[in-house]
Amino acid sequence: MNDIQNRADVELLVNDFYEKVHKDFDLAPVFVMPEEEWERHITRVVNFWENWLFQTGSYNGGMMWVHLQANQKHGLTTERFERWLALWFMTTDTLFSGPKAEFVKNKALEIGQIMNAKMNSST
Repeated sequence: MNDIQNRADVELLVNDFYEKVHKDFDLAPVFVMPEEEWERHITRVVNFWENWLFQTGSYNGGMMWVHLQANQKHGLTTERFERWLALWFMTTDTLFSGPKAEFVKNKALEIGQIMNAKMNSST
């Protein structure tokens, strides 16, 4: 199995991941949106990971704000974060192996923990 090597690999990872998300009973409702908005979302997610992996400058930020809005609508619970991470890890492990694949899993865990703490802390 190869490591993540380019934008096409990132697109494969992101698209395969969201295919699984759309089939997940608990996560799917969070990602229901008009087609145009969905295409923007996918492009931003691909840009986000491509930028982390290859320093392309293709991502402009604003991730936390969008997730805070989603939390208000759908309640991004700790359980949902854990399920999201499990699907991300499973998808990555199914498609890729190597330092970049490990990086996207570790970075997703780090980001997920930060977001979860901001949205679900009891203090």
